[in-house]
Amino acid sequence: MIRVSLFFLFSVLFVGCAATSYYADLSGVTAQKVADEIRTQSNTIRYFSTSGYGSFETKQGAYSASFDMSIHRPSSATVSLYGPFGIKVAQVRLTDDTLLVYNSLHNVLFMGKPTSANLRNFLMIASDGSSFTNILLDLMPPVSNLCDAQLYRHSDGRSVSFTYTSQDTVEKYTVDGEFMRTREYVKTVAGETVLKIQYSDFENLGSAYFPRSVSFEDLKHGVSAKLYYRDASLNQKGSIEFRVPPDAKEVILN
Repeated sequence: MIRVSLFFLFSVLFVGCAATSYYADLSGVTAQKVADEIRTQSNTIRYFSTSGYGSFETKQGAYSASFDMSIHRPSSATVSLYGPFGIKVAQVRLTDDTLLVYNSLHNVLFMGKPTSANLRNFLMIASDGSSFTNILLDLMPPVSNLCDAQLYRHSDGRSVSFTYTSQDTVEKYTVDGEFMRTREYVKTVAGETVLKIQYSDFENLGSAYFPRSVSFEDLKHGVSAKLYYRDASLNQKGSIEFRVPPDAKEVILN
C-alpha cells in the first residue's frame, strides 16, 4: 500500500538568469578556488523560493509533477506537489533531522529521518549524505582532500574535472570554469557507476549562480529524476503552508 501511495508523491525543480565569466584561463581553476567560490556564494544565500516541474522514472513507471518550494538555509525546506489539473497531491517538510511527507490523496502522514533512502523513495532525490538544500542548489564543494585531487582540463576550454579515489570508490566533479560550479558529479564503486548528478543552464540570480535544471540518477536502485525551475527568488522569505488534518493516519519510516 505504501508503494502505491508513493507513486503520486514525487517531484522537485529548477530556474535562474545570465552570467559573466570568472576565469577565461582555466589554469586559474583549482579545486581550492572552486571550493572557496562555492562557499562564498553559499554564505550569501539565506532564502530561496521557486516553482517548477519534474519528470521521474522508477522501476514501477514514469510520471511528472509540478511544485512550489521554499528553502530556508542551511537545512529546511517546504514543498507542495501538484498532479494533473493542479490538484495538490502531497506536502513535504524537511529539516536537518526530520522528514514529513503528507499524502493528501490518502490522508497519510509519513514521518522519519531525511536519510538517503527516504529522500530517494519519497522525493526521488539521489544523494550521498550531502545537505538536501546544497544538492538542490548546486552548492556542493569538492568534499575530499583537495590536495589529493587529480586534475584534468577538458578540450572544450571551459571545464575541468577533479577526481578523488579512496579504496574502491572514485568521485569525479566536473566544474564549469565560467561559473565555478559543479556541472556533473559521478560516484563509482568497484568500477560500477552508482550515482550521477548533473546541473545545466546556469544563470545569475542576484549574487549567485544557479542551474535551471538538475538531474539525478541512482543507478543502483533504478531511480532517476530531472527537475526544472520555472521562476525563482533569492533572499526573499517565502512561505508555503504545511497543514495536516488531525485525522491523518501516521506512518513511521525506518
